[in-house]
Amino acid sequence: MPITDNQTLAPPGGGLNAPGAPRHPISDVGAYIDELPEDARAGLRALGELLVGATERPPRAETADRFTARCLAVTEARALVDEDRELNPVSRLTTAVALDEWITQHAEEIEVGPGEHSYPPKWTQTEIGGHLYRHPQCLRVHFPAGTLLDDAGCVIGIEARQSMMRSAEVSAYVTQDYQSEARAVLDRLSARANELNPYRGRALRATYTSGLHLQVIELPTTLTRDTVIVDEPVWREIDLGLSAVRDRHELLNSHGLGARRGVLLVGPPGTGKSAVCAVIAAETVGEFTVIYVEARAGEQLLTAVVQEAQRLGGPVLLILEDVDLWCRDRATGGIGLSELLQAMDIAADARILTLASTNDAATLDKAAIRTGRFDAIVEVGYPTRTHAAAILTSLLAGLPGADHVQTAPVVAALPEQTSGSDLREIVRRAVLATGETEELTTAALLAEVGSGRYRATTPDGLYL
Repeated sequence: MPITDNQTLAPPGGGLNAPGAPRHPISDVGAYIDELPEDARAGLRALGELLVGATERPPRAETADRFTARCLAVTEARALVDEDRELNPVSRLTTAVALDEWITQHAEEIEVGPGEHSYPPKWTQTEIGGHLYRHPQCLRVHFPAGTLLDDAGCVIGIEARQSMMRSAEVSAYVTQDYQSEARAVLDRLSARANELNPYRGRALRATYTSGLHLQVIELPTTLTRDTVIVDEPVWREIDLGLSAVRDRHELLNSHGLGARRGVLLVGPPGTGKSAVCAVIAAETVGEFTVIYVEARAGEQLLTAVVQEAQRLGGPVLLILEDVDLWCRDRATGGIGLSELLQAMDIAADARILTLASTNDAATLDKAAIRTGRFDAIVEVGYPTRTHAAAILTSLLAGLPGADHVQTAPVVAALPEQTSGSDLREIVRRAVLATGETEELTTAALLAEVGSGRYRATTPDGLYL
């Protein structure tokens, strides 16, 4: 008969259900089991499965190590040899792209397995310069004998995710007799990754984002040597450096002279240093890989940038604008000085031209600007009257009324030390002051020169 709250059962031996202890009916078996301790729940469920004959469990998902052991015909993964290589922020992509090529090439023979524990293989995609790359992120792939190795199978594993808990790496698993072959496989993968590097020949910006990060950028196309007016020695020194790393590197390196060059542009703000860098970048991109290095990346990771530039192969143009922001004389506590010195001393035979700029070379440590690091220090000063007229003519080109503007009186009215950026602002203000239906005039330009408003100056006085 059913047990109620008013009835008791006294099993032999007493215990928890001793005589007089109430026995309550179990109306919800699931809720009852959920309230039990974990070990009691596991035991009760196992007993229930045995009583109803449900003794078979669904098969567990295969782990990465079990997948590797099965594919290479060993009892457990500990019987294998694992050769691995760490991946830096750039090779995390390039290696994955190269591995994807191998996977596609041997699609009929390979087997893809989990990359971590028993989780499914992970793929992702990365867009670079308008091209979308689909590539593995975390998985293992079994390449049977006759694919990567003639006489043995090999499992390639990649973990391209970097975090504080894990390192990005690529691994080759083989039986113990094939360890040297595993190294050779990773060497081949690394070489192919370099060949497929999607950053080569592009304009890039190197930033510090939890490590080195490269981003494809667009370069201005309006700046040329005809529109950026500077003294001829500036172009001559830069062309000398370009020739060294592009055309004469074999001759220089064969005689131990070193092809790597450095040019430092020095001059006041607004005189065209950044414009010169932009012109050279636009001229050389494609044949060169152009890398603009932001201040924090230069201060922390310039050595890593240079090492990555070496792996790219071919000529590289490194641009360090306003290098004095992060690299100063050691007496003033230059934070990035040691990083700059170390980076500039890497591989004298590398095909790298470093083009840097500063407003004041005196703030830089003498060790940084010696020959062998920066081989030429070139002044980009305020334009002469002749150069100012040429800059003004270039800025006016195509504007309504520009054909009737007389540049000579405007240039004659300019104060000393008028920079190219000052001239640009004079023209901009004159255009904005002219009505939409009116044309630019010489008088409008002279009015802007006379006002002095084209120069941003700090007002005198104390403001509370």
